[in-house]
Order: sequence, then C-alpha cells, then structure tokens
Amino acid sequence: MKKILLFFALLVGLNCFAQDNSPKHLLEQGIEEISKNNFSSGISLLKESATLARENKDERTMGKAYTALATAYLKNDNTAEALKNYILALPAFKNTRDNLGVANTSKEIGLLYVKQNRDDLAVQYFTEAIKLGKQLNNEMLTADALTGIGPAYENLHKIDKSLEAYSQALAIYRARGMEIQAGQTLSHMGNAYKKLGDFPQSILNYKEALGYFNSANDRFKVADVLCSLGGVLAMMEDYNESLRLYEQAYLDATSIKYDEVIMNASLGMANAYENLRQYPESVRYHKIHEQKKEAFINAKHSKEIAELKAKASKTKVVTTQIDDNSSSISTAGYDFYLYTFIGVVVLIVLVIVGFVLRRNALKKNKEDNMFSEAEGQERLRMVQNLHNDLDSKLEEINSLSESIVERANGLPSIKSQGEAMQETTRKIEENIRDIVWLLTPKTTTLTNYSGSIKEYVLDYFKDSPVEVLISEPDSISNTVITKESQVGLLSVIKDSLVFVKEDPQVSKVFFGITYTGTRLMVSIKDNGQGIEKSEADKKRLDSHLNSTGGIMRIDCDPGWGSVVKIIIPVEKKPRGKKTVMLNF
Repeated sequence: MKKILLFFALLVGLNCFAQDNSPKHLLEQGIEEISKNNFSSGISLLKESATLARENKDERTMGKAYTALATAYLKNDNTAEALKNYILALPAFKNTRDNLGVANTSKEIGLLYVKQNRDDLAVQYFTEAIKLGKQLNNEMLTADALTGIGPAYENLHKIDKSLEAYSQALAIYRARGMEIQAGQTLSHMGNAYKKLGDFPQSILNYKEALGYFNSANDRFKVADVLCSLGGVLAMMEDYNESLRLYEQAYLDATSIKYDEVIMNASLGMANAYENLRQYPESVRYHKIHEQKKEAFINAKHSKEIAELKAKASKTKVVTTQIDDNSSSISTAGYDFYLYTFIGVVVLIVLVIVGFVLRRNALKKNKEDNMFSEAEGQERLRMVQNLHNDLDSKLEEINSLSESIVERANGLPSIKSQGEAMQETTRKIEENIRDIVWLLTPKTTTLTNYSGSIKEYVLDYFKDSPVEVLISEPDSISNTVITKESQVGLLSVIKDSLVFVKEDPQVSKVFFGITYTGTRLMVSIKDNGQGIEKSEADKKRLDSHLNSTGGIMRIDCDPGWGSVVKIIIPVEKKPRGKKTVMLNF
C-alpha cells in the first residue's frame, strides 16, 4: 500500500511540475507577476529562478533574479530583504564580469546603506559604482551615484566632499538637459551650504533649483524649495522675506494638497510672526501647524491600517474558498469509498507539503549561508583596501621622519623624536599587517595555513638584512586547523621573531614546519648570541597556547643561538587544557 501511495504522490508531483521550469523562463514569469503587483507569486518565481540558476551555475541569470527580487522587496518597503538580495547578486555579476550590473547593484546597495545610516559602507559602494560608471563612460549612472554619495558624505560631516560630488553630477545633468535631476542636485547643494553656514550661496542654489522646477512645472518640488528658502532666510534673521516665502509655499502646497509642506510652512510662518512680534498671527499659525501635524499623522496611520485590512481581506477570501470546498465535499454523502479517497488525498498532500517545506528550509539555509559568505567577502575586500591605504600613508610618514632625521644634524632632541616616530610607524604597520592576516579566511586548512605562515615570516624580515631559511614539506594536509590554534600559534611565532630582531648578532634565521599526521611542529632558530628569556616572557608565550593543548620548548642548539620549538595537536580541539612549558 505504501509503495502505491508513494508512486501516486510522485505521479501527482510530476504532473504539477510538467512545465518549462528553466531559470530564464521563471525569471520572466516572476518579473511579469511583479509588474502586475502580484508580489507573492512573483517573489516565489524569482526565488525558484535564483535557486535553479545557482544549481545550473548560470550566474548571469542568478544575478538578474536576485536583482529582480531586491526590486520587488523595495516596492514593498522591505529594505532588509532588498539589501540582502542585492549583496547576493553582486558576486554573480563580478564572476561574469558584468561591470554594468556591478555598478548598478553597488549604487543600489549604497542607497540602502544610507537609509540604514551606515554611511561608511554606503561610501564604499558608491565609490565603486562611480569608478565603474566612468570606466563604462556611462554618464547617467555616474551622475546618479555621485548624487547618492552626497548625503552619505553630509552625514559623515564631510561637506566639502559632498559638494564636490554634487558639482560633478550637476555638470552631467546640465549637459544632458535633465532639468528635474539638475534641480534636485542644486537643492541638495543648498542644504549642504546651509549646513556649512554659507547662507548666501545656499540661497543662490535654492533659487536656481526653483527655476528648474518651475520650468518643469513640478509644483511639489517648487513648494519644497520655497519652504527651504524660507528656512535659510529665517536663519539670516530676514523674517519679512522668510514670511513671504513661507506664505507662498503654504498657498502652493494647499492648492495641491501637499500636507507635509503645509505643516512645515505653517510652523515657519508662526515663528516668523513671533520674531516680528505679531503674536496673534503667530498663535493662529501655531494652531494650524498642530492641526495639520495631527491630520498628517492620522492620515499616515489610516494608510497603514488600510494596507493591513487589504492583506487581511485576501486571507479571508482564501479561507472562504477553502470552507466552501469543504462544505461541498461533506454534502456528497458518507460513502465509504469517498472517505477512502479523501484519506489518500490528504496523505498525498501531507507528503508533498512535507517535501516542499523541507526543500524550502534547505534552500533558505543555503541562501543565508551564501549571503553571509558574500557579505564576508565584501567586508574582507574593504578591510584589505583600507590596509593598503593605511600602509601607503604610513610609508609617507616614515619618509617624512627619515627626512627629519637627516636634516636634524646638531639637533639631538629633534633627531630622537624623528627616530621615535619611525619606530612607532613601523610597529603600527606590523600590527595592521597582523590584523589583516588574521581576517583572511583562507587559513583554514594546514596546507593554506603553512603557506600563509611562511609568507608572514618572509614579509616580517623583508626590510631586514637577516637571511631567512625556510623548511616545509611539499604537501601537508587538508585537515582543518581551528582559528583558536591559528591565533595562538601566530602569537608565539610573532613574539619569537621579535626576540630574533632584538639580537644584534643575528644574521640568519631558520623557520621549519613539520606535520606527523596528528601534530603540527614549528621550529625557529637564529645564529645570534641567544638572549635569555625572562620568566614574564615565558609566561606570556605560555598563555598564547593555553586553550590549544599545545606544548613548547625554548633551548639553545649547538651552532645556533635561541631555539623555539612548538607542537600543536590538529585533530583534537581541547579547551581550557593547561599548557606544558618545557625548559631544558
């Protein structure tokens, strides 16, 4: 009986899915459903398209599906899901070298980060969009990204950079004859100059924006700019002119039922009348402001309630249809075969529903993992870019300090300060290199970890006359080494290399790695005089390995100076185990 039921369920499933389910076809269907405002079915189709495209390794279609999903979520004001899908789309566009897709997606991510007040990240993505837009010679994309980065710079209190971005965007919009966009950019510039306290320039920008909006007959934006102009003149204490502009904004907004400007303009008029000592009029417009504010809030709440009712009514319709179907079945009689048929159908439905739910859960987990990985890669890229930028700045500081030391003959205090600046810069550079090295996710297997450690040691002595000898096996293992062990081992190696550098007689250092199948062994030897380690230094080295279950040994070999040997287990993951410190 079970075999028959499973066969019947499989037959029903095959009949249900016997249609064109290619990723591109599903993508087209999803976009069509979204255009008809059928968001639920459209989003389901787009998710299915993205999943199939990922399974088929069709990254171009996958990127388009995630972008369409993000657009659909934006229409529903779900910015969190929109951001998630844009970030998932970005690697797909990069892998297919679709620079236009990367630029547009980066711009949209920047806009969403501005809405979330994450302006540092917004600047990173806008910068990439601007760079690619210029490479593609796509002026409109570049201008839109420049306009988007302006508010992010303003929020970061970098007004000069925001004005520079607005000016470049304005030049493009003017050359293209795009009056609305030019007016909006000028309005943004007016806001920026107002924050700088340059009120005359702010007024010039607002007035020029007003001319563009009047020419385009955009009465809503005209009312907005009039209200902004009134605010700047009030800050300049020109209350008569401020009152005139607020009145004009109030009348224009009333005629087009623009409640937000009516509310702001009435408050501006009330303040202007108060400063002009016309208190009855001030009281009157304060009351109007409160009434309009209350009406504005109520209207907003009514809209939200109407949307909730619309969703509830859809649910009710579906429930009613189900109830009607149940009633028609129940009135068909109590025939034994009918009950048997219903039981079989219910069982099949449960099997199919269970299969679909499990499939959706697995798909959701996979998408979440992809999102986390994509976001992690983007953050790592940003950290590495930041490291490169800081590294170049530190090199400039180091060069300046060298120049100071060279010119400080006869001035011992200045020379010592310059040398101290060089030493501090060197330590900062080493610490930044360590941080970026630890953030790199490739150091997870022994093979990769061994290669990364070797690069670290070579990089540490790159500006030193010390000769570095490396010994490592051709291939170690793909066994995973825990991050805890990575950090502990790196800390011991770093401190040991510091001891080597402090020995003035060292001209050669040996670094060896050995793997026995269960343990990773690292040896560090130098040919110096062998500086005796204090008990405090030994305890500090000991503390680095406390949670790894490793052991270490400090000794002197014939023909060498200091020798440090470290052994760490790689198959076990002990925590809290006491480290054994062997001194011979």
